[in-house]
Amino acid sequence: MMIDIPAIRRITAVLCALCALSAVSPTSAAQAPRVVLAVDGIGQPRNLPVLVAERLGYFVDEGLIVTLVDSPASPTPGELLKDGRADGAVAYFHHTFMSQADDHLVTQAVVAMGVAPGVKLLVASRLHDRVHTLADLKGLCVYTGGRNSGKTTTANWLVARGGLTLHDYTALALTTRSQMEHALQSGDADAIVASTADAARYVASGAAFVMADLSSADGTRRALGELYPSTTLYLPKTYVSAHPEIVQHLVNAQLRALTFIRSHDAEAIAAALPPAKDPTAYVRLLAEEKNMFDADGIMPAAGARDEWKTMAALQPKYAQIDFGETFTDAFVQRSPRH
Repeated sequence: MMIDIPAIRRITAVLCALCALSAVSPTSAAQAPRVVLAVDGIGQPRNLPVLVAERLGYFVDEGLIVTLVDSPASPTPGELLKDGRADGAVAYFHHTFMSQADDHLVTQAVVAMGVAPGVKLLVASRLHDRVHTLADLKGLCVYTGGRNSGKTTTANWLVARGGLTLHDYTALALTTRSQMEHALQSGDADAIVASTADAARYVASGAAFVMADLSSADGTRRALGELYPSTTLYLPKTYVSAHPEIVQHLVNAQLRALTFIRSHDAEAIAAALPPAKDPTAYVRLLAEEKNMFDADGIMPAAGARDEWKTMAALQPKYAQIDFGETFTDAFVQRSPRH
C-alpha cells in the first residue's frame, strides 16, 4: 500500500492547529490581539521565518492571532500599511527606505531575519577566461531586476565593491528564463543576478558559471565585505510606539522561528510547511536557502548602511530618508529568546 505523505502532512498540520486552538479558551481567543502581516511572497524561501512561525503555532503561543496576506506585487506591502489594511510587513529591509520616500510612512524593522540576499552572480561561460574579478564586470550587459529589487541592489553593490560605478555596466530587463539563458549563450547578455533555483538551471545547462554566491551569510561577507540585511519584520513607527507588547510577541515568535531554521535540516523544515509540487527539488532548495537566516535578529548596522547608500546611488530620493528610523534592535535585545 502506498503512503500519501503530503496527505499525512496536511492532516498533521490540521490536528496541530486544532490542538493549539483547543488550548485557548473562547474568552482568551476573543481577547487575543489580531495582527495582519503583508508578506512579499508567502511561498518564497526568502520569507521562510514568518511561514515557519505561522505553521508551527509560534504566534499563537505568544497570544496573538496573526493573518498573513500575500502581497508580492499589487497592492504592495507599503500600500497595505499606508491605508491600514495591514499592521506590519515581512519583506526585504530596503522596503523601509521605500516606505519613507515613496509612501511617506516611517517604518521600522524590529527583527532582522535574513542577512544575505539569496542570489548568485553568474557570468556567461564563454567569458570564463576573461572575467575573474568584480572589476572585470566593466562594460558587461547584466540581467538584474526592477529598480527597487534585491537583485539590482546586489548588482550595484557588487560593481561598487569592484571599484566601478553604476555607469560601468548595462542593466538588462528580465525576460523569460529560456530567453535569458539563450542570451547568455549567444552573447546578447554577459551576466545575470539570479535566484538560487534559477542559478542552478543556468549552471546545469552550461550557459553560465557562478562568480559570486550570496545565498549565505559567509558568501555574502566574502562578496560584499558586509552582511546584506534582507528579510525583516517591519511595522509603522506609530504602531511600534502604540503597541510595544504586541511587537515584542511578534519578535519573540520570529526569533523562535530563526532558531528552528538554524537547528533543523531541510527535510524537517519542509515537513512543517505546505506540501510542495516537487518535494525533492524543494528540499534541495531549502538546504541552500536556509543559510540566508544565519542571524540572531540584530540588525547588521554596517551592512544596513551600505545597502542604503547603494540604493541611494541609483535613486537619489532615498538619500533623503532618516536612516536612523529604519530599524530598532530594542525588541530583540529584550526578548527572552535572544
